[in-house]
Amino acid sequence: MFTPDQLGLDDLATYAKTERRYARSASQCRAGGDSAGEGKSLLAVAWAVEKQGRGPEALECAQKARLLLRDTGDLDSYGECCHSMGVWRFHHFDEDPPLEDFRRAIEVWMAIPNLMKAARSWHNLGFIQLVAGFPVDAAASYENAADLLHRVRGSSEEHGAFRQLGFVYSHQSYAAARCGRVPEALRTTSKYFEHVEQTGSHREPVYAYLAPGIAFAAAAEGAEVPLEEVRTLEALTGIRPDAETWLRVALRKAGHAMTSHVETGTGRHAYLGAHLLALVELARWCDATDRRDEADQLVTRSLELARARGWSGEVSRIHRRREG
Repeated sequence: MFTPDQLGLDDLATYAKTERRYARSASQCRAGGDSAGEGKSLLAVAWAVEKQGRGPEALECAQKARLLLRDTGDLDSYGECCHSMGVWRFHHFDEDPPLEDFRRAIEVWMAIPNLMKAARSWHNLGFIQLVAGFPVDAAASYENAADLLHRVRGSSEEHGAFRQLGFVYSHQSYAAARCGRVPEALRTTSKYFEHVEQTGSHREPVYAYLAPGIAFAAAAEGAEVPLEEVRTLEALTGIRPDAETWLRVALRKAGHAMTSHVETGTGRHAYLGAHLLALVELARWCDATDRRDEADQLVTRSLELARARGWSGEVSRIHRRREG
């Protein structure tokens, strides 16, 4: 039904080939008593398996890898395994939020230390906390991510850290909008676009476009929208300050990011999760403006995309987000 690009993937046959190659490598390492090599190979197997939509199997494989990597002292690979398991658990399941996976990853990255990777895990943790209903904790996690990226200044990773700050700003703007903090949402969105002017591009801009859409939707329900922040944002972007305009721009950006092969310096594809979120947020607006048929079409597409990717957890959250 969907092309690999529409699912944020490369050719699926590539992942099947990768799975077989690393499965052989894991077996060889096991036979030779190389536990560290086996752990790395199993993590690669898990990555390839998850890309094929087999989430539970990927997590089972990753758990074996994590134990081996922990016992052999390969902290870098162990951190990657913890972080990946948190991401996969979130997409594939709708049970307890995978907070502990990201906390383990952060602990490892800080011990090595690798501040860039720690910041990445902090902002992933922030999003999970936001979705799980812990907005204060989420705000603190985003601040921790930004603080670590600022601390990298002056190092060889300064440029990458500066670009990664865009990711944090976009998430902060979305979090503020989702929590009803309209002025903060607009100010942080402006901060994001000012940042992008300096970096040139950003891997996943969707959250920053969703934030004003959600904020202006709140205004339609009676929330106060500060005119100064509105004017600043419109001057930066040229986008008309109303909910539907911003939400449709967000959806276009999401669709483009999923299929674009333009190199941004931080990866070819944006996350499919951002695309699903854009579809549902626009559907919520259509529901609010009595366009039930269009809302149903948007939600149906988001569900089809999530199911095609094998993300059962996202399917459950799509139903909740539309009503929430």
